[in-house]
Amino acid sequence: MANLTEYLSVKFNRMIGEITKDLGEQLDKSENLLNILRALKNPDMIFAGGPLTLERIQIMENGDFRILPMQPILADTCNSEVSREVGRQNGKKGSQAIEDAVEMTEAQAGD
Repeated sequence: MANLTEYLSVKFNRMIGEITKDLGEQLDKSENLLNILRALKNPDMIFAGGPLTLERIQIMENGDFRILPMQPILADTCNSEVSREVGRQNGKKGSQAIEDAVEMTEAQAGD
């Protein structure tokens, strides 16, 4: 009978290597999922550039997931002086406009 020790050891080593690789990938996925759950529970935890919300998690058709990037935060371009001026004028008409509106209403009521 032929000596199959070398042949069998190569086959077993290859199988053990493939199993170890698969288990390592599963462990990495599991650790990533645990980090996602921790980030969802704790909003102070930064995950992929910002706090993690459910809207940022995208589930793919094959069951994998992807974390979407944060939306860019726009700089505040509000000019407080313009805002104050608009606030003073918003909804207010000049006294002449009010008088004209009252006269028009009275004229319509008299008809």
